[in-house]
Amino acid sequence: MKSVNASFKMGIKFVDWSRNPDPDRDDYYYHLFGVMPECDGVPLSHYWVKNRLLGGEGERLDYACYKEPMMTDAAVSPRYLDGRRAAHYAWHFDVQKMAAFLQKVSEDLGVKYQTGYVESVSQNERGFITDVKTRDGRTLSADMFIDCTGFRSVLLGKMLGEEFIDMSDQLLCDSAVATRLPYNERNTGPVPYTTATALRAGWCWNIPLLDRFGTGYVHSSDHTTMDEAVEEFAGHLGVDPDKQEWRKIRFRVGRMKRSWVKNCVAIGLSSNFLEPLESTSLYLTYGALYQLCRFFPDRSFSPALAEQFNNEIAYGYDDCKDFVQMHYITTRRDDTSFWRACQTDLKVSERLQEKLRMYKAGLPINSLSSSSSHYYTNFELEYRNFWTNGNYYSVLTGMGVYPDSVYSRLLYRSRSEEQASQMFKRIRAQGRQLASSLPPNDVFLRALHAKDSRIVFTN
Repeated sequence: MKSVNASFKMGIKFVDWSRNPDPDRDDYYYHLFGVMPECDGVPLSHYWVKNRLLGGEGERLDYACYKEPMMTDAAVSPRYLDGRRAAHYAWHFDVQKMAAFLQKVSEDLGVKYQTGYVESVSQNERGFITDVKTRDGRTLSADMFIDCTGFRSVLLGKMLGEEFIDMSDQLLCDSAVATRLPYNERNTGPVPYTTATALRAGWCWNIPLLDRFGTGYVHSSDHTTMDEAVEEFAGHLGVDPDKQEWRKIRFRVGRMKRSWVKNCVAIGLSSNFLEPLESTSLYLTYGALYQLCRFFPDRSFSPALAEQFNNEIAYGYDDCKDFVQMHYITTRRDDTSFWRACQTDLKVSERLQEKLRMYKAGLPINSLSSSSSHYYTNFELEYRNFWTNGNYYSVLTGMGVYPDSVYSRLLYRSRSEEQASQMFKRIRAQGRQLASSLPPNDVFLRALHAKDSRIVFTN
């Protein structure tokens, strides 16, 4: 990642989402990577819940069950300077530099790269696309066409007329304003996490890179205008709105009913869009590419392949949409019309309602009997189990929503209590040790991006 201005991301820090009434607690929580640890076959989160419901005092779930919050608070790198990994993480990166990097990699592998605007599309008697004509006069023929035309969905949506399933009744945000800023006294350097801060009509992201940070305000056009959003966001950032360059974005919320029709497959924005609250866009794009390789056709284009592909794409999107929506419907913010509407006006799927019922009953939600190392090396397992028990319990407890009951299995496992207690102590000790021994995040990144860098990543 040396050539693309990358930085580490150990999770997301949610700020001002829950309006937590506890005066001794700042209103934030972490949603981290990694599978929730287990003790005697039960997720550690459930021992934490039992302790809380029975009147015990202790750390919040994110700090009790994961070592990473102490690391993120200390703004240290998830790797040592010799390249050894100390925690799970993802990447922040400059999307334009990443695109240029991937283009070069593709061309080195023999891909012929051309750009142009689609002017018209030709079809045969079966309705299959035979070629596209570009505005500059070229005709491009192929056996299969991947629609990457963004929100316009020129091939799948406009030409083939595939239905778009609008989900604006499930997520209210449909607009964003974005900008880039240098570090200042408010943002002093590249922290190893994304920040998602709730504002009046939505939320803003802060994505730190080595030399600057990108930030944007995702909001609902029914609850604020674009100009009002700019004014509010500029005030939040402490900048003059008239002296800052703003990128203004409108987006549609939902997905195509089918992403593969005949010999056309839509991937990315031409297939679906989900606001970036949980940074799922690239994951869904990668997932679509994975599923396309899995069900790749010959020239007969068996309908069964397209059907299975479409089922997987719909499942992956709807699963992520439900998880993102969960943040909004469980908030206790009621200070603006937007936040009140999120709690009263959104259509909630039966699948999400079932998971919330399970949670309130104290049951595990999609708990995996798998280590993180196995989970992250098996994409088939990960795709079907993207949001696991740890994700649900981290977000819901972070929002101040707790189960009503202790998981019944723990009522008969008294000997496991001491094991769990020791695990909590080990996690706490490990977090403190890593926070004090790992290099500061900016120090590692500067060493990584140096021209003479010799850092080699190892597990």
